[in-house]
Amino acid sequence: MRSGLKPALLVLTVLGLLLMAPYNGVAARTIHDAHAVDLFPSGDFSDSTEWAVDDTLTYSTNPATYTDTMVADNKLSFIHQRPMNTDQYTFWAQSSPTDSDLARYAPDLAYSWSKGPEIIVNGFDFTSFEQYELLNVELLFNIQIPQALYQDSVRISTEYNGEIDLIKTFAHTTGDLDFINNTAWTYLLGDGGNNSWANLSALSVTLDYVSAGTTDDSQLNVDAVGLRIEYRSPWYGGEVGHASSTFSGFEMPISSLDLTSGTFENIAYSSCGLEASIEGTSGSWTSDPFETPPSQTIGRVHYELMNESLDDVILEYASSSDGTTFTDFTVIDEDTLLPDIAFVSIKLSTITSCITSVSIDINDPSISIAGNIIGDVDGFNTQYTRWLIYVGGEVVSNEPIATGSFSLTFPIGKHMSAGDTSVVVEIKSWFNWDSDGSMSTTIVEINSVVITGGYELEWDEDPVCIAVGDQTMTEDSGGIILPFTNRCTDDRTALDDLQIDIVNTNPDIVTVDFTQGDIRLALVNDQSGQAVVTTTVIDVAGNIWSETFTIIIQSVDDAPVINEFPSLVPVEHDILTQVELLYHDTDSSSLTAFTNRSWATVNLQQGIIEITAPNPGYHSVLISVCDTTSCSERVLDLEVLALPDLVIESIDIGDETIREGDIVDVRIYVRNIGRTNANLISVRCDADNVLIAIAQPISFLQPGELGVVTCEWIVPEGDGVVLISAVVDRGLEIDEVSEDNNQAEIIVTIEEAIKEQPVSSGLQISSTARTTLAIASLLAIIGLFALFAPSKIRKIE
Repeated sequence: MRSGLKPALLVLTVLGLLLMAPYNGVAARTIHDAHAVDLFPSGDFSDSTEWAVDDTLTYSTNPATYTDTMVADNKLSFIHQRPMNTDQYTFWAQSSPTDSDLARYAPDLAYSWSKGPEIIVNGFDFTSFEQYELLNVELLFNIQIPQALYQDSVRISTEYNGEIDLIKTFAHTTGDLDFINNTAWTYLLGDGGNNSWANLSALSVTLDYVSAGTTDDSQLNVDAVGLRIEYRSPWYGGEVGHASSTFSGFEMPISSLDLTSGTFENIAYSSCGLEASIEGTSGSWTSDPFETPPSQTIGRVHYELMNESLDDVILEYASSSDGTTFTDFTVIDEDTLLPDIAFVSIKLSTITSCITSVSIDINDPSISIAGNIIGDVDGFNTQYTRWLIYVGGEVVSNEPIATGSFSLTFPIGKHMSAGDTSVVVEIKSWFNWDSDGSMSTTIVEINSVVITGGYELEWDEDPVCIAVGDQTMTEDSGGIILPFTNRCTDDRTALDDLQIDIVNTNPDIVTVDFTQGDIRLALVNDQSGQAVVTTTVIDVAGNIWSETFTIIIQSVDDAPVINEFPSLVPVEHDILTQVELLYHDTDSSSLTAFTNRSWATVNLQQGIIEITAPNPGYHSVLISVCDTTSCSERVLDLEVLALPDLVIESIDIGDETIREGDIVDVRIYVRNIGRTNANLISVRCDADNVLIAIAQPISFLQPGELGVVTCEWIVPEGDGVVLISAVVDRGLEIDEVSEDNNQAEIIVTIEEAIKEQPVSSGLQISSTARTTLAIASLLAIIGLFALFAPSKIRKIE
């Protein structure tokens, strides 16, 4: 452990840090752009889904019959279509020149009858109906012919102004005709073009039973004769069409004044708002200066009272170009448009009112509506037939429905509230008629609705970043990466284009840099202390954000460091094996070490781990090296192997003298001195490094078991001394404890062969020749074996 500050310097540094609070610096924002905003884009009626429409009876939720409200063809239409209103009335004959009294008046089942004389009725009274337009006329006959007519007949005729018309003859009937107990028989006289009230008043109807023989077939019974007249009837009613749309997304151009701030003279802010402090005396309040937003104009002043009926407020204003020097106050009416000024101060005086809010709109927000009214407006009650504009649920204008085009504009600032981000516009058309029943069509078309005064300011804001904050680190902990750029935002500069500057007061203990959007803190080894870092972020417009934070590096007693072991260390079962241990500790010299296995011990002086593994298999040993305060640990993974170990215990050629040309059996004794079985054990025999034979493999040797193989050797001529050697598992095909004990050799002395006397003079081959021929044949066999035999197999450690 090393300290980067001496004690005295450390005290001064800490005091300095206490006086240096983390600093976040900002520069004043500037206006980038200002542009008008359409506060009511649905006013072009291009999208009918933006409007909710309905039409009902006046003061009812029941649907209207004659009014249809729709948004189509880029306009809003209130279509009011009334059909002609008609009514029917039946006028019954009131008199009878033939004194047929029971045939007069309305049907009552009492009737006059005739078997020959005529029955004449007239005297239709249309008093109070002559003013209405006559549309259709029907004659109604409540008559009866009880029996069938075979030769007799009944004739019905009308007469007015001397003209007689036969309208019906009943003859040759097959049965009775009963229009008294059943529906009356009718006859259409025509429409209003063929008839008049005057003609119908003089109308006479004659019903004549005509007898053709001496005996009457039946008789004619007459209960009543009437005129059922359809006429145009006066009527009245009321329907209303309604359309509304809401636009959201922009703040309304109106600001409220803070009633708790300003200058108070005998007035105080109470639970209801501003009211005079002393009852019966006048109090006044003067607002703080209000600045008109950049590139905009001041609008109108609005105030609201707890009780609007007690409005005794005197409203005044004073203007200024710099917000410091103001003109004298001037009295104005509420909702008066103020002149275009940079700063304004508002003064309100009252005796009895309680002022709940005061606001100033910007750009004089107004609603403009254009359209036309076409059709027939006759028959309307002009007092109640109107179309109205609402903003925020309050009536802006109430206009009569009169034909012609219109283009109207109304200020609507008083219908807005500061902070509102939506505006609701409603249009209603009230159709109230009191007409003579004539057909009528009236259409109120709204072609456009525009709300002006909206604006949007685009500021070039300062960058904003989440502060990194003070960092406390530990000596030799390496360092940390602090994500930074993605913690910043800027309204106009891309994050990659922000300029990041970093100043570090103590690079001797920590290095600070900015790379790929991150602040990197890298500790200097074995150093501790404090450093002050200032980070400054600058956008392309020069606006800045900055932060100053402190890095405190705490000193520590470093733990020992143990180097890594190989991934897997092989050791032999129950045999002492040493594994190298590499370690170091920069802060301590007094170390201890131990393991979690009783059969593994650590020798720190020699830097080794001594292992005598009791069981084969895979084992993990936890190695711990400790100083006085901490420990470090590493895991040593072992593969404990139990292997066979093959040795050639002896080579035996017997006790007889070895002579040239003899064939000798060389016996090789192999023993397994290892801890596990060995299988398919190969043995090779050589004489002066020349292959004698490869013996038949020993199939199986248990630990401690001895096996023997035999190699047949043809003793060569001309060699007095031969080195016989044997190698077990020459191809290293069997993993063993040791591969160094697999070979043995002996020295053999060879005597000359005993020469034999010839037994005949015939063709004979000498013993020497025979020996030479045998050796040549053997060498040829060995050469062929060497040519085709596989290469030697070597064990890879």
